Amino acid sequence: MPKRSKEDTEITIQTIMDAVIEQILTLGYDKMSYTTLSNQTGISRTGISHHFPKKQDFAHALDGRIYHLFVDKLDLTGDLQVFATSWSTALDDEKFRAILRLLFHHISSAETSHEFAHNGIERLFTLCEQRYGKQSIGELECLLGRSLIRLAR
Repeated sequence: MPKRSKEDTEITIQTIMDAVIEQILTLGYDKMSYTTLSNQTGISRTGISHHFPKKQDFAHALDGRIYHLFVDKLDLTGDLQVFATSWSTALDDEKFRAILRLLFHHISSAETSHEFAHNGIERLFTLCEQRYGKQSIGELECLLGRSLIRLAR
């Protein structure tokens, strides 16, 4: 069997990543599996696991894309109150909640996954502090807490 080109490998990885994003946002991280990804992409489970041996490898590979999808749901153009209101409004969006579930899942799971969650949380706190000052830290903590309660309902 001839060796696959680097370009073919990159296309395969991108196909997998597109399916991962779609499934995280529609099915949720917990229901996404190598089987559901294989069914959607036509790539064998073995082929997927060759590029992503552990499920948490998907989150690491999508770190930046997930963060941008999350932040895109928030209004960063106004003051801290506008931001907080946009967060509360975004909680009505299933895709926003799916990303929060992913973040909270990785906060509470294995140590290797914790890095993904830590980076996401740090980015959020840095973003808020840069835009709204140190007083935004407490507001973001409250928003995260309210989000966790909302997701538990």
